[in-house]
Amino acid sequence: MATVYLIRHGQAGPAEDYDRLSPLGMRQARLLGRYLKQQLDPAGQGIERVVAGGLRRQQETARCLVEEIGQEEPLGDTLGTRIQVDSRWNEFDLFRVYHQLGPILAADSPGFAADWAEMKRERAADPHTTRGATGRCDRAIIEAWIEDRYPLPDGTETWPAFRQRVQAAWEGVGEMATGSRLAIVTSAAPIALTVGLLLSVPDDRILQLMTVLYNSGLTVLRWRTEAPLLISFNTTPHLSDPTVRTFR
Repeated sequence: MATVYLIRHGQAGPAEDYDRLSPLGMRQARLLGRYLKQQLDPAGQGIERVVAGGLRRQQETARCLVEEIGQEEPLGDTLGTRIQVDSRWNEFDLFRVYHQLGPILAADSPGFAADWAEMKRERAADPHTTRGATGRCDRAIIEAWIEDRYPLPDGTETWPAFRQRVQAAWEGVGEMATGSRLAIVTSAAPIALTVGLLLSVPDDRILQLMTVLYNSGLTVLRWRTEAPLLISFNTTPHLSDPTVRTFR
């Protein structure tokens, strides 16, 4: 029976440079790598394969992880031989969806328009905040995207397309996971959707799973042919200091 570790990337940079890890994000990823090495090595059960999405923040997290578990020389700017890239594990383009749906929602709802203005002030003060108006805007925009409430320009990934992509990525895990320990470094929405699919969670509830996922959080599944088994969701045993637990 295989063990699959779904790992969210570490904390990313500010909005203008989001697709790379912040210094704290690097630290989170390395702490996770050290934790996994400590837990698995004494039992002779190292992670045998690492898959990362195609985004920079995902791949930087995977590099930190592999270096810390000691299964490869320091990788620098390369991914090394142990990291396989699978872009089906990419996050959906939240910034593009924000740009397209935010103005429409603001025109439709005075309440959202007020939150939209407040969100800009909040993010100027703290680019990593997920509280207050920022959290409300996140939820409203993603809900509108999931519900396909407004038409989107050609080229924007829809929720059904995203759902199909992540489901295909997960179905492909079976070919790699048999009798092994596999780490998949991805993002919040693919993890939430994967868990939602396994538990038959309806689409309108998957957003709740997305919003609670920690940076570098660990979700563990056992791969069984008849039905994968969820062992744990969104744990952070490597982040004992609550001040280093982040959501964006």
